[in-house]
Amino acid sequence: MVNLYEAVSALRGRPAAYSTPDAISQRGLDGSCPLCRETLDLFFAMLGTIAGNLALSVGARGGVFIAGGILPRMRDAFAQSPFRRRFEDKGRFMDYLAPIPTWLVVHPQPAFAGLAGLVSTHVKTPVI
Repeated sequence: MVNLYEAVSALRGRPAAYSTPDAISQRGLDGSCPLCRETLDLFFAMLGTIAGNLALSVGARGGVFIAGGILPRMRDAFAQSPFRRRFEDKGRFMDYLAPIPTWLVVHPQPAFAGLAGLVSTHVKTPVI
């Protein structure tokens, strides 16, 4: 995030005033710094491009799950970002990607929730 922010600042001919991902993210989310907001939008857009490329590469049809520690704290900004547009923006492959759902995983411990579900469907006796 810092590298991206510094690049955006340099391209706009403005000094980079912030040096941590938290500072950049917070000021981008609250709108107090247009450069930070542009950085977040660019980050979301780049993530959309990568996710769309990955969906094409692996032949995804059932959906793409976006997980991690950062995005759940930015869910509203993420939902209104260029992510989905860039996910689908693949020229002749747009019709393939458009129906593929994308989900933001917001559960704090998704691996444990998945494991609990897996265990409950495969174990006949209670786990103690």
